[in-house]
Amino acid sequence: MADYQRIYDERAEAYDALVAREDHAQNLLAALRAIRPLEGIDVVETGAGTGRVTRMVAPFARSVRAFDRSAHMLDVARSRLAADGARNVALAVASHASLPVDDASADLALEGWAFGHAVGWNPSGWVAEVEAHVRELARTLRPGGTLVLIETQGTSVEEPFAGGHALEPLHRHLVTALGFAHRCVRTDYAFASLDEAVERVGFFFGDAMVARLRARGTTTLPECTGVYWR
Repeated sequence: MADYQRIYDERAEAYDALVAREDHAQNLLAALRAIRPLEGIDVVETGAGTGRVTRMVAPFARSVRAFDRSAHMLDVARSRLAADGARNVALAVASHASLPVDDASADLALEGWAFGHAVGWNPSGWVAEVEAHVRELARTLRPGGTLVLIETQGTSVEEPFAGGHALEPLHRHLVTALGFAHRCVRTDYAFASLDEAVERVGFFFGDAMVARLRARGTTTLPECTGVYWR
């Protein structure tokens, strides 16, 4: 298994090059806009990483306050947002547990591919940890605001959790215990060549994923992503 904490702290550029090839059909943005119109709203985001979702919502929102525990990841996000000409985004280092945001100050609160790490990093306490993170993110919402969580349901699969996945218990808890509505969105990767696919995929998803790419000889990598909202 990849050392994700080390990747986020030391290899943000490589990570960003990988996720730049993700969701080539832009299905995730369409899903977010169907859940909550983005025009003119104030957004709070945790687990922003290199800014893939930040950059997605910034062109529509009035403001985006985006946080991540890794300053290295945010440095890349800052560079990408500057290249986009985004002037409505504020980035800062913060943990999911303590966001430097006033109560009831956002219309949309977002998390992307971040809370799910608790399942692997805190196997005996992930339920309490995730629930605390959800409460902290929900605290930032105005009345009528929308909370959205984005988590993987499997990479190199055509259907969610095909063949089993470590985040199936998280999915069940979000839906049955925490009352989130949900849908699966295909966020397939598309690479320019097989060589690029192998280069981008290996460090994050591991040798087994690379072997499957080589065996199929494909420049695309299917992926299922869960979008949860309430």
